[in-house]
Amino acid sequence: MGLLSHISKSEPASKADDSKKEKAPAKKAGSGLLARASKSTGKTYSSFQEWAKGNGLEHCGIFSCIRGMMVITHAYGIDAQTVASSVSSKDFWKGTLKDGEDIINYSKDDQDFYNFLQFFSFEMKNNVSHITFVKLKGDDLSVLMIYNMNADKKINITENAVSNIPLENKYINYEFTQNNSKDIKQHEYELLTVNLSETVSSSVKTIQLPEASIEQAVIECVYNEIFDLLKTAFPAPNFVSYRDDAIVKIALVYNENLDDLLLQSHINLLLNEILCKQDENISLVNTGKTNDSDKVIDFLN
Repeated sequence: MGLLSHISKSEPASKADDSKKEKAPAKKAGSGLLARASKSTGKTYSSFQEWAKGNGLEHCGIFSCIRGMMVITHAYGIDAQTVASSVSSKDFWKGTLKDGEDIINYSKDDQDFYNFLQFFSFEMKNNVSHITFVKLKGDDLSVLMIYNMNADKKINITENAVSNIPLENKYINYEFTQNNSKDIKQHEYELLTVNLSETVSSSVKTIQLPEASIEQAVIECVYNEIFDLLKTAFPAPNFVSYRDDAIVKIALVYNENLDDLLLQSHINLLLNEILCKQDENISLVNTGKTNDSDKVIDFLN
C-alpha cells in the first residue's frame, strides 16, 4: 500500500480508543453451534473483521436472512460485487446444507463445489479453491462462509473458533470525548472526510438486486468493510470515525510531505480490490487543520 503502509506503522493503537467503543445491539446467537460452543472460550472481538483477523482468515462472510432472502451482511476480504452476488433463497441453503453437519468443506474435486461459484464476482470465481460453510443456528438460518484463493490446503475451522463471532449488524464505532483530548493535544490534525457513496453504489449496481432493503444491506456490509480497512490504515495517533451513511471521517496527524491528491490516490489503491477496480474514485475533502482538541472531537462525532 506504499504510503498508507508507512503511515500504519507509525504507532500502536491507543488503549483510549478501546475503552470507548459504542456497540450496536447484538443479534441473538440462538441454541445452535454458537450457543453450544460459547462456553469454550472467553475471548471477545469488537467486530466481525477483528474476529476474522484473529483467526487467521483472509476471506469470509455471513449469509443472513433479509426479507426472506439470504445475503452476506458481514464480510472480511470480500469484494463488493461478491457481496451483491450472494443473494440467494433460504430453500437453496436448506436443501444444500445437510442436517447434522455443522461444518461442511468443499474443494474443486467436489462436484457440489461448483454450485457455489454463482455467489462470487467474475474476478473471484476463477481463483476460489476451497469453500467451507458453517451453519450458525439461531432464530433465523445464518451461514458462515470461508474460502481461500489458489491454495492447496483445505480450510481448518473449529467449533471453538466460531463460538464468539460478533453478530452486530452495524459497525463498531468509537465515542470521542474529552478523554481523548490529552492524546489529541500532542499533535496537529488535518480533518478529512471520505465519501463512499458513489463508488460503492457504482460497484454494487453492476449486479441486479431484487429490492431496496437487500441493496441497502449489501451497501452497509461494504461500508463496514471499508471502515475497517481505513481504521487499520490510519491507526493511533490518528482517529477514524464512521457516524453517517457513506461518510468516513479521518483526523490525520499533519504531515507536510503528504498532499491531498497523493493521499486520495493511496486510499483509492487501498480500496481498489474491494470496489472491483471501479473507474469512480472516492471523494476526499480536507476541511482544515487544527490543534484544538475540542474541534477534533466535534469533527469526529
